[in-house]
Amino acid sequence: MELSLMTFSLMRDRVHRKLDADKLIRIAADSGLASVDLMATELGLYGKDKLKAAMENCGVHCGCLIASLPFYAAPDRVLAKAKEQLATARELGADMLMVVPGSADPRDVRAVKSLGKDKARELAVSHFQAIVQEAEGSGIRIGFENTPQAHKPLASAEDVEYVLSRVPGLGLIFDTGNFRVADANCDELAIYERLKSYIIRVHLKDVVIGSFHGKGERCMDGQSIVAVTTGSGVIPIREILERLKADGYDGGLAIEYSAKPDVSGSAHAQYVTAYADYIRGVLDGTLERPPYACIPGIPFPVSRIFFGSAVGVIPRGGNAESLLDAMVSAGINAFDTARGYGFAERSLGKWMRARNNRHRVVVLTKCGNAGPGGKVHVDRKVIKKELAKSLKELQTDYVDIFLLHRDDPKTPVSEIIEALNEEKRAGRLRIFGVSNWTDERIREANAYAEAHGLDGFRASSPNYGLAITADDPWGGETVSIAGPENQKAREWYAAEQMPVIAYSSLGRGFFSGKFKSGDYEEAKKVLDGPAQKGYLCAENMERLKRAEELAERDGSTVPRVAMQYVFASDMNMFAIVSTTNPSRMRENISAAAHPLTAADASYLEKGLKEGA
Repeated sequence: MELSLMTFSLMRDRVHRKLDADKLIRIAADSGLASVDLMATELGLYGKDKLKAAMENCGVHCGCLIASLPFYAAPDRVLAKAKEQLATARELGADMLMVVPGSADPRDVRAVKSLGKDKARELAVSHFQAIVQEAEGSGIRIGFENTPQAHKPLASAEDVEYVLSRVPGLGLIFDTGNFRVADANCDELAIYERLKSYIIRVHLKDVVIGSFHGKGERCMDGQSIVAVTTGSGVIPIREILERLKADGYDGGLAIEYSAKPDVSGSAHAQYVTAYADYIRGVLDGTLERPPYACIPGIPFPVSRIFFGSAVGVIPRGGNAESLLDAMVSAGINAFDTARGYGFAERSLGKWMRARNNRHRVVVLTKCGNAGPGGKVHVDRKVIKKELAKSLKELQTDYVDIFLLHRDDPKTPVSEIIEALNEEKRAGRLRIFGVSNWTDERIREANAYAEAHGLDGFRASSPNYGLAITADDPWGGETVSIAGPENQKAREWYAAEQMPVIAYSSLGRGFFSGKFKSGDYEEAKKVLDGPAQKGYLCAENMERLKRAEELAERDGSTVPRVAMQYVFASDMNMFAIVSTTNPSRMRENISAAAHPLTAADASYLEKGLKEGA
């Protein structure tokens, strides 16, 4: 099955960011795609000859030309327009022409409504019969997709089948998302079985459904569908791909890429790659998902990797829809944020509302971060005030996991436990826990909770990873459980099996692989101030050297080895990982799914090989 890129959503970049034909086709090539599906309007926008030259230079061909014909607004011009588009398809080397029956402009809508559904459908049949006849002998297949426009009588499975059964030679371009326009609760797998004998091409489109205030394509029930990264929406893409493979389908698979405003230019390639990697992974059986685990109090399994939101444009409140969608596509359903991460909560809240997915994701946020000079103040008032702010920014009425970012030893555990229980009883949080608390202080708090019939801390987020902490990176008494000096703390966590949601698991870039062991000068160029203060030391350089050895032995990478080490622990491990690159996140997911052996983990820590 050949993968192709539908490029129409990139036209915004052409208008606003000067994306030219070469850069457009290079996005497909850099994503490992062999073809593109082009809309006729793009030929004028980029230049037909320039597109042809770019495709030739990149080794990419046109898999399908997509053209809108005025079925309803100007029916007498349809056949002449079809002849023009067939000639263009031949010139581009395409072997398929997808005919879009009409458009969504007001004139077309009025024409369809004046005809009524039955007459409009019969007119479509008549046009398609004439176009298929015209294409005979040309070597170009004619197809149409189930339309995403509710005013047309071609959105439902019934209407599509009606037309196909009356036009011999007409093929179906099966759009996996568009059937939701006719029925927001439809069963795409049942529709696939019903129509599969007609399918000549597939548009892989994942969507979310909701009330999106003018965004997306309007459904017949008044909701809308919005296209998202493959594997991050509600369409059973994986199951559809598995059915296609089992049925021996060997036609084209066109990725309906939905370009978002937060991505431009060549950066689109890494997100198109995220779409393609998901599809390839399903088809060849190599798709890896993060391990999941149950956290008591959370109603569904939680990915053992949390996406950390303190990265990229997110702390500035920027639009990160493409990045967050890619994380969900990769299998991550847990997101870490905090009051102390600028406007990160706001970005995350906007995305959840835009995706209508609050019920499908786990949100962890934190209150009580260190202030200027590392001072920490956490009490009942701070908890109540900052949780209220978090809920407002996140645009939600509850938080799944609410942590205290730092400990304030001046505040008794009784006040903290009682305040958090009040918030839980009010429904504003599901479970609560701590970050940067010692295990002794956690035990004290939980003993108070048990003695008074209250909920205690159910999760903890200390620093943990291969890097030991040479000094407090940020101030405010951060807590690490890495290194030999913290062995007893790790033993307690392992015995309790309290979820450990570790931060800075790769030493804030120390194990990024961007510098070699012993190269302090290069390390200073890579690591920021807190990372240098916390992790740049001789012991960590030795650990880095051993990680390099294992990476070379296994044909792996240093960051993969370091992440495999984290999940080799017998603690109930989760890890917060921040990245702006979906491919790097997939590497972390693979590492979490394949932890190191105990012997290798011990070697990284102590430098002693098994049997030595």
